Amino acid sequence: MFIRIAVPVVATALLAGFALQADAAPGVTFTTFTDAINDIDPTIATGGGTLDLVKMEVANTSTDVVFRLTVNGNVGTTDWGKFMIGIANNKGYGTSSGNGWGRPINMTANGGMTNWLGGWVDGGGGAENRSNQIGWGLTGATYNGNFGQYSIAAGAQSTITYTVSIASLGMSLGDTFSFDAYSSGGGGGDSAVDALANPNVSITSWGQTYDSGASNSFSYTLGAVPAPGAIVLFGAAGLLGRRRRA
Repeated sequence: MFIRIAVPVVATALLAGFALQADAAPGVTFTTFTDAINDIDPTIATGGGTLDLVKMEVANTSTDVVFRLTVNGNVGTTDWGKFMIGIANNKGYGTSSGNGWGRPINMTANGGMTNWLGGWVDGGGGAENRSNQIGWGLTGATYNGNFGQYSIAAGAQSTITYTVSIASLGMSLGDTFSFDAYSSGGGGGDSAVDALANPNVSITSWGQTYDSGASNSFSYTLGAVPAPGAIVLFGAAGLLGRRRRA
């Protein structure tokens, strides 16, 4: 009787743990990149703190990259703000001036900016995935097209999650890319009110140009991911071992 009761309990625990990993990124732990808070120039509106970036968590599956951004305010209350990610994949088509939305934000790190994930939280939210390889055109469609997934969780500190395919960023497993995240206002000429990789004030006026250089950008390597079958087999082996000991 003891064996028949104990084995299903262990199996349930293993399956629950596997499900939690699958929700985040199977077999992969999120890497966290933090920013100082309250690092926005006092003359610039912060949207109740929503433009103040707190951290970015990054993970990858075998096919997708997940960027989970935390901001220091409730985007559901303010209902405004743009939150963007500049990526340099060092594949030879980067630019050190410009981005997918033509804002005064540049990236000179790792060969220049190649990809732009532009998201907004107002009007229900949405996002675009743009590549400089096609002249900052959309990589097929906007959010609800080929973007993948874009979600917003409002709260005292809100989270904005972007999930895009590795292929749409022109990369493969094992590649390393540089990136930075930015918050901004609704105007097309608004710059990086806050930049994730810069712990200091990024700009002192809305239209001031900002650059994510080698010293103020982050890097992430797309790690290999164990096949789900390998994890399941590992769990089965553990159950067999537990049964033999019992």
